[in-house]
Amino acid sequence: MIKELPMRYVLLLAAGMSLFACNAPSTPDAKTKADPQHPEQGQFTAVISEDQIFDKQVILRAVSITEGKSKISDKYFLKGVDAYRNQKNLEEGMKLFKQSIMEQPQARAYFELGNALADMNYLKDAVSAYQIAEALDYKPTSKVLYNLACVYSRAEDDKSARYYLISAIEFGYSNAKNIFEDKDLQYLRDNMWDFKGTVAIALSGATDPDKLQWNLFWHEFKPVSYPVVLDERYGKTLGEDYISYEYERFVAEMRNNEKFSREVGYEFYHVGLAKATDSVKTLIYAVKNVIMGGDAPPEYYIVSFDHVGKLVDKLLIGGHEKLADPFRVATLTENGNIEIGLFKQEYKRDPENHGYEDNELVDVKLLEKQLYNITPDGHFVRKENLLGMNH
Repeated sequence: MIKELPMRYVLLLAAGMSLFACNAPSTPDAKTKADPQHPEQGQFTAVISEDQIFDKQVILRAVSITEGKSKISDKYFLKGVDAYRNQKNLEEGMKLFKQSIMEQPQARAYFELGNALADMNYLKDAVSAYQIAEALDYKPTSKVLYNLACVYSRAEDDKSARYYLISAIEFGYSNAKNIFEDKDLQYLRDNMWDFKGTVAIALSGATDPDKLQWNLFWHEFKPVSYPVVLDERYGKTLGEDYISYEYERFVAEMRNNEKFSREVGYEFYHVGLAKATDSVKTLIYAVKNVIMGGDAPPEYYIVSFDHVGKLVDKLLIGGHEKLADPFRVATLTENGNIEIGLFKQEYKRDPENHGYEDNELVDVKLLEKQLYNITPDGHFVRKENLLGMNH
């Protein structure tokens, strides 16, 4: 669902506060084409030209008429992440994010494009990218608003910078250290009357920024509907419920540079909140290999954290990290039991060399079953070991 343009933007633009609020020339509406990846399903994707990338109305229209998910867009996005974040190649990252958007506009691509453009000092386009990311419901909203405040401050537009900074705080941004030390906000700090007092009032009652980030992260996981089976079929239902790279401290696979190999290719998805108490939250997320092509089955991890987001325990319960390893299929029930079947899979062609595209699964053999339980303190324990444990 496309979110309406927030009222704060309407008021801001109407007041003429924005340095960049000029009327862009009208551009043609987005065209559509049948998605070549899913022609039999009647899915469509919008055709966006490069000169339409920053036209918000065209983009919102394009998203509203797009059905399904573009693997080509995802591939460009992940290559852009690799170029921008790992290789520090800003120009290449910018080009790849734009290619991703032209294939299919996505909030995450606009957010990263905004980051790359800001780093390259293309401030006007960075503002446009961030605003479209927010209109497409990028999460966390507070991060988009904070980045907008930084860009406007660098552009020496203190009124807009103040507006977005306070909005960011109201939406949950509470990293006081960044606010008072970030060099991008130096102009605002020097030119905003009673900066410290205004920010202090806005921050009053805010929690520790690390704890706040943890709360924002786990609240994005919806409660699991039990029983649930995590297998290849479940992987096809993941849709576009991506985990933002802003939360990489909680998803270790995002920090594993080996995940960015060859043409780059891993995506991260929310699966659900498996168990929750005041002291422990147990989450499930999926990691999908885009490199392998086709419907590559995801890896599923169940992870427990304490009340401030510190890792308690972690277990691979579905898929496999290496193709030579047994393939796991997990069945979870509401009482905290996890049954994991370990299977040997045989494909017509070796997926390591040929991927999963048009690659038939010809044989599956069950090797063993493992039973785990989620303990009250968030650990995952093999059932045969439970009798010897002291709780």
